[in-house]
Amino acid sequence: MDIATVTRSVTGSGERYLELFLKEYTSIFKEKVNPSCPKCLTDYLNRYKNHFKAMANSCNYRLHAKYENIPLEFGSPILVNNTNITDAYAQKLLQHNNGQRYFAQMPKAAEVPVKKTKVIKNNTASAGSISANPSSQ
Repeated sequence: MDIATVTRSVTGSGERYLELFLKEYTSIFKEKVNPSCPKCLTDYLNRYKNHFKAMANSCNYRLHAKYENIPLEFGSPILVNNTNITDAYAQKLLQHNNGQRYFAQMPKAAEVPVKKTKVIKNNTASAGSISANPSSQ
């Protein structure tokens, strides 16, 4: 919604969008408003929009600007940026080699998932110490 729509339009019941917007704005931000100042109204609308953009994305990860629209995986059609990033996408990006370099912001307790390899321990003794006949010892 743009400022022209807010200032000039009315609802189907005849109530002005400006009045509704200012009621909503004051209930969220708890401050006085000046409805006769066009610059102030534009600032109110921008602050209102930014407030809801910030609430929409609750992910704790933020990408560096140069890594915006990075593919999720090799050949993936999903391009990850700060508007669509989720914790699951961030975990996949962290699995890349040096995946932490993508992020400008990460949770403090975030650990890089390490690919686990299974280690097989060889418990057999050397052939010279094993006797075929246990009674000969």
